[in-house]
Amino acid sequence: MSLTPYQTSAKVTPPKSSSIPRWLPTVASLTLMVAIAFVAVTNMKDLKNAISWRKHTFQVILAAQSFQDNFIDMQRGMRGYVTSGDTNAAASYQASASREPQQFNQLVKFTSDNPVQQQRLKTLAAAMQNVFSYDERMIKTYDRDGSAAVLKSDATGESRIVSGHVLDELKEFSSKEQKLLDVRDASEQEEYHYAGHLLVIGSALAAILLLLANFMASHELNHRHRVESKLNQTLLLQKAILNSSDYGIVTTDPKGIVQTYNSAAERLLGYPANEIIGHATPMLWRDTNEIAERAHQLSLKLGLPVRPTFESVAMKVQFDQIDEGEWTFIRKNGSRFTSMLVVTALSDEIGNFTGFLGIFRDVSQRRQSEIEREKLVFELQEALAQVKTLSGLIPICAWCKNIRNDKGYWQNVEQYVGSHSKATFSHGICPDCTKKFHADLAGNNPSSETFSSKI
Repeated sequence: MSLTPYQTSAKVTPPKSSSIPRWLPTVASLTLMVAIAFVAVTNMKDLKNAISWRKHTFQVILAAQSFQDNFIDMQRGMRGYVTSGDTNAAASYQASASREPQQFNQLVKFTSDNPVQQQRLKTLAAAMQNVFSYDERMIKTYDRDGSAAVLKSDATGESRIVSGHVLDELKEFSSKEQKLLDVRDASEQEEYHYAGHLLVIGSALAAILLLLANFMASHELNHRHRVESKLNQTLLLQKAILNSSDYGIVTTDPKGIVQTYNSAAERLLGYPANEIIGHATPMLWRDTNEIAERAHQLSLKLGLPVRPTFESVAMKVQFDQIDEGEWTFIRKNGSRFTSMLVVTALSDEIGNFTGFLGIFRDVSQRRQSEIEREKLVFELQEALAQVKTLSGLIPICAWCKNIRNDKGYWQNVEQYVGSHSKATFSHGICPDCTKKFHADLAGNNPSSETFSSKI
């Protein structure tokens, strides 16, 4: 029976035990360790999430503070320009105003998971719009009538109102994030404490049970070590087999630029990895005529033009999910070989498309064997057809027993059978003919008795 890559030919039979209590500590210890491992993995996942959310909240707070500092710099620059005509203040205002959309969009991105903060950002955006409108009006007033007109217009307190509204929204926004940060800090600390207590208590119990199990089941543990040793040997053998695989493996980004290129691909194609990775596409070793034919077939099927480039490969995978077939590959030295190629799409852990995976193998010898086999079958069929002519209708003379061949000539039986098969003849006299021959000799030859006796 053949073995799969994950089977071994050695069977390991654990020793039988008639004493159930002897196994009880081992079973209890393993069960406890599995339970601890499961809970620990779950807890570590929750802890990782808590740390990640805490970090995220801290980033939001820093982004809000940066937005507020930029806003204050922007207002300070505007005030400096409209009150004293300071051109440096005007430049500072323009720089701060140009940074505002980017910082605001960053806040929107960071709080995409928080509907309450998203709604507050909408209010903040409206408040910022009022500030920009006010600033533009003050700048135009200064440019037209001077700083006295600005001071007169600002006497209504509109500047403090519009700016205060923005600062109030930012303060409330940051306050909500700070509260959220406190909650997530508490959650993180709780996960830390829970994980610590679990590991201490669980490790102590597991240690006690393992000591008892080691005392009661040393023979079983020694046997397990032997099994693990054999398993490691098998895994090393499997790894060596997989590493020596003759399948070429190539991955690309969505545009077709090669990202990975294994040693089997180097051996099959002749291109070193440093010439391919990040520089070339699989079109480098593909036959242009075959790619053009593929593009033509896709154009007819889809009803839209497909270029004879990597696009034809990508669109085939896009519509059929997998592209499998035999193609002609061209090595670096110009030689060609037939390759069985399978191309599929790649995606990351959240399902986003990241590129393509191609696995190929040289099947030239297999194709040559198939051609030779087909030729042999054809020759055997031809030979069989020649042999079968003897089983058809044979025109034979009823008197002399000669046979008429395909060209209309008459041949004796030996000649006809010899030309239509590999059979040969040896001559003799059957018993009936022997008797008849003796009778003829006795009737025509006086010395037939002596002759017959010699026969």
